Amino acid sequence: MEKFICPICNREVDDNIIPYHKKVEEQILDVIQKTLPRWYDGDNNKKCIDYYRALMINKTIK
Repeated sequence: MEKFICPICNREVDDNIIPYHKKVEEQILDVIQKTLPRWYDGDNNKKCIDYYRALMINKTIK
């Protein structure tokens, strides 16, 4: 089993979760669309994910 750095939480995780990464990213983007609909434009996903990643790392949101 290999390890990799999760692009969402920046933690080392097992490669078994790779198939679930895309689903998690979609769920994060859904939350962003619902909470900040004017900010999310569909083309600015990296900015949205980076913002929410920082919140998750700092445990501002769960």
